[in-house]
Amino acid sequence: MTLRLRIASLALGYALVTGAATSALSQPQENVAADIAAGAWLVYQHNFVTDEGRVVDNRAGGISHSESQGYGMLMAEAADDRTSFDKIWAWTRANLFVREDGLAAWRWDPAQIPPITDRNNATDGDLLIAWALMRGGQRWSDPALQREARRISLAIAERAIIETRHGLVLLPGVQGFGPNEQSDGPVVNMSYWIFPALMDLGRLSDRFPARDLMNSGLTLVRDSRFGPARLPADWLSLSGQVPQPAIGYPSQFGYDAIRVPLYLAWYSRDYPDILEIFATHWKQFGKASMSVVELATATRLSPMPDPGYQAVAALVECSLGRRPDVALLSDFSSQDYYPSTLHVLSLMAIAERYPTCLTDFP
Repeated sequence: MTLRLRIASLALGYALVTGAATSALSQPQENVAADIAAGAWLVYQHNFVTDEGRVVDNRAGGISHSESQGYGMLMAEAADDRTSFDKIWAWTRANLFVREDGLAAWRWDPAQIPPITDRNNATDGDLLIAWALMRGGQRWSDPALQREARRISLAIAERAIIETRHGLVLLPGVQGFGPNEQSDGPVVNMSYWIFPALMDLGRLSDRFPARDLMNSGLTLVRDSRFGPARLPADWLSLSGQVPQPAIGYPSQFGYDAIRVPLYLAWYSRDYPDILEIFATHWKQFGKASMSVVELATATRLSPMPDPGYQAVAALVECSLGRRPDVALLSDFSSQDYYPSTLHVLSLMAIAERYPTCLTDFP
C-alpha cells in the first residue's frame, strides 16, 4: 500500500471510529503533508480532546492549559473542522478567561476545587489562542473571531510586553518574570516567540508590535548559543549585556526550547544560519538524536524518543531544502500530549510553508 493510501486509510478509520468531521480530509491531494496532518488531527482529537472541548495534557495529571487549548484550536482550524474549533473555543472562553485584563489563566486542574489555582497567564497560550481565532476568522469569514483575536493580542501588548536593553520582549507571564521579580530578571522563554503568530497578529492591528518582537526574537536566538552544541537555553536571563541561562532553571536545551526551531521554520526558510545549528546537532546521533541537552558540556540527558520530536527535525530539514523521512512523519504510535502536539504542528508547518518537501518520496 502506498504512503498516501495508508494515510487516507488512517484518517478515514479514525473518522468512522470517532465521528470526526470529514472536513478534516478535504486538503488538496497533492500536498502529502496536509494528507498526513489530516489523519494526525483525527488521531489527536480522539486521544486528547474531550466532548466538551477541553484539550487534556495526559502527562500532567489530566490538566488543561491555555497552551493546549490554543494548540487544539489551531489544529481544528487547519483541518477546517469548525465544529471542533467552536467547542474548544467555547470551553476556553468559559473556563480560562477569568482574569480582568483580557488574558487567560494558564492552568485548569480537574482535581482541584476551584479548578484554577493559579490565575497568572502564560503568554504563549494567549498568543496561540489569538492566532487561532485570527486564522479561524479568516477561514470562515467570521468577523467576531477576528475581533476576539484583536482584543487578546492588544491585551498581550499592554500587559505582557516590556522594553529591555535587548528590545521589546515577551514576558512569559504578567506576574513573576520582570526585572524586579527575579534576581536576574527579566527572564524570558524563547519558545514563546511564535514567529508566524507574531507577524500575523501584527497584520491584524498596528498596535501590536510584531516587527519589534520579531527583531528581538531573532537577535536573542542568535545571541543565545551556549556550550559546545551552541543551543539555546529553555529559560534566559536578560539582566546583562548578553543573554545567559537563567538562574533557578536547569541550564539546558529541553522541552521548551525545541519549539524555537519549530516556530522559526514555520515562519520562514530565510534563517539557515539559525536552523542549521539544530539540524547539525541532531544529525550527529541519527534517529536517536532527540534529547534534552545540558548546555555547558553538551551532555545528552533524557532522550526524546517519540516520533513527534523527530517531526520537528523533519520540518527543519524541509526548511533547509532537504527531504526528511516521510515514513517517520506518518508514525503516530503511542505518544503523549506534548510530542503529539509537536507532531501535528510540524506537519501543519510543512503543509503550509513547504508543500512540495515530501512530494518525491520512494
